[in-house]
Amino acid sequence: MARKVAIALIGIIALTLMGVGSATAATPIRCDSISHRFSVEVRPAYNIVSHYALRGDDPLNSAASLHLRYAFSFNDHSEIGKRFPTAYQGVGLAAYTFFHPEITGQPIALYILQGAHIADWEKITLGYEWNFGLSWHWTPNEAMNSKWNIMVNVALPVSWHISPKWELSLTPDFTHLSNGDTHFSNSGANLFGVRLGITRHFNDHGEHIRAKEYIKPSEELEDKDLKGHLSHDVVLYGGWRADRFVDHGEFVVIDRPLFLDGIQYHLLYHFNRHFAFGSSIDIQTDSSLNLHDAIFDENGTLISYEHPSLIQQTECGVSLRCEITSPLFAVGAGIGVNILGKGYDISRIYTQYSLKHFITSRMFIFVGYRFNSTQYTHNMMYGLGLRF
Repeated sequence: MARKVAIALIGIIALTLMGVGSATAATPIRCDSISHRFSVEVRPAYNIVSHYALRGDDPLNSAASLHLRYAFSFNDHSEIGKRFPTAYQGVGLAAYTFFHPEITGQPIALYILQGAHIADWEKITLGYEWNFGLSWHWTPNEAMNSKWNIMVNVALPVSWHISPKWELSLTPDFTHLSNGDTHFSNSGANLFGVRLGITRHFNDHGEHIRAKEYIKPSEELEDKDLKGHLSHDVVLYGGWRADRFVDHGEFVVIDRPLFLDGIQYHLLYHFNRHFAFGSSIDIQTDSSLNLHDAIFDENGTLISYEHPSLIQQTECGVSLRCEITSPLFAVGAGIGVNILGKGYDISRIYTQYSLKHFITSRMFIFVGYRFNSTQYTHNMMYGLGLRF
């Protein structure tokens, strides 16, 4: 299963690098309208040990990673560059250590990234950035019983542009590593750290794009980009989870993945080219919900269990959601209430986090995570969507 996710992620990265034109602009993208950058970063971090079994005399509180990154942006004379003059997107490769390879292994991560400026002071800029990818080469342990894990990172880069071609960065960030509930257990690792990096820019024509251009687009684009409009997104997705259920007051661990699928309809009002807000109808059928009557052998190994009816494994809810849009990607979050659903595993309140990667102007790859507020039935979502 994890290898299939890895193949899908590599496909997303390939589409990120090759599918720029149709996904972001009505006109073809010329090579000379794209600027490139390469970065090297070192990230020392403090790990909040999330599982009691790893809080011994020598807890895994220290971590570090080395990152090699490539990103591209659109010059301000291009159509996309006028809309998103400081946005950049690309890929990264990282090697992690927790200084106890016998417990964690030596994980490697491959991820996509995107960021932009928030504020600018002469040669200093403050920005935001997110990373999302897959890590592997883990040694399964009590906190993460999996060899492959998801990697999510958010950061606030502070950059010093020492010349048009070079910049230094000091970046506080947060990284979460876990298997997305595809295995049990899944406490994960939570790293609070700081990046120390150096970046080399290419093909930027010596331009230093100020953040004020990002906030105040030209008059030519105002009518076209800032005029509010509605969009309709339909998403079909699937996934799997391996966790536990409650039977006669005791937790029963499931030792194999159980599958789920769902459909969502997003109605979004786009206030401008950066921000959208709206609602969503969310329907999900999960074969791991409301299991009961577990049977064990004489060694305590789970032999079988009973599935309830389909209605007791189906959740139907409505949610409010917002999205931040940029070239190629839309990052969203939402909070919802289940209005249909029966059984002890059905959580009333749920939250969702999503990433949409537009491979055309209408079609996007959908990756998300659903978190139920009071239950253990959390899950990843992998699918495709259409925008109307």
